[in-house]
Amino acid sequence: SSSPTHPAVWGCKELQCARKLHIALPAMAGILRRAVARSAAALPQRGAASGPIKPIGPNFPLTSEKAMGPHGWMRGSYHFWSLSNPIRGPLYRVPWVVGGIHNPTIDPEKHFNTQDRFQTVTAMEFAKCWIYNWLPFRVMWLCVFAPVGMIISWTWLEQRREPMEIYMDREEYQKDFNSYYYGVYFDHHHFSHMLCQRRAHKWGYAGQDITLEEGHGHGHH
Repeated sequence: SSSPTHPAVWGCKELQCARKLHIALPAMAGILRRAVARSAAALPQRGAASGPIKPIGPNFPLTSEKAMGPHGWMRGSYHFWSLSNPIRGPLYRVPWVVGGIHNPTIDPEKHFNTQDRFQTVTAMEFAKCWIYNWLPFRVMWLCVFAPVGMIISWTWLEQRREPMEIYMDREEYQKDFNSYYYGVYFDHHHFSHMLCQRRAHKWGYAGQDITLEEGHGHGHH
């Protein structure tokens, strides 16, 4: 009894598949050889006569100003400090309108070949490339610290002022009901000053704030 994998017991279908595989394998091998040969020919060779390979250019990671607009502080498309000539550069257009960078300034074959990076890239260039990675962090920084800063500023402002008088004793309120109930509609400035005077006496600093005295900014009352 022969093994079912032995060619002697194969049927017609198995023989046809074997012939097709026998014909396809050399062709596939040739395709793979050509693909590898193209890649090897395109990559810079180790020890080539061209010398060490520097993966970045002199202005990396910046690129063509014609494609991406001007680089640098206050050199964008809109100039903040000018009303007569505010547009200084090309307006932003989405990639599917511009067509992307049709004339790239970064060679990917050299850029991703980092075998000589420690010989060709200086410490300052390493630091510059590392710092450029932090540029997107500006948005995250604002998203976190802008609202936190506003809340802390508001809290600091409130803590430096006397607490608001949210509730008033009923007996005290009824002593001058018309002023407390209707006063804000007749003269809201005088109403605010009246409450400031009340809080000054309630919290014990009456006579210590000159801005609450007569003749200091309240002549319109």
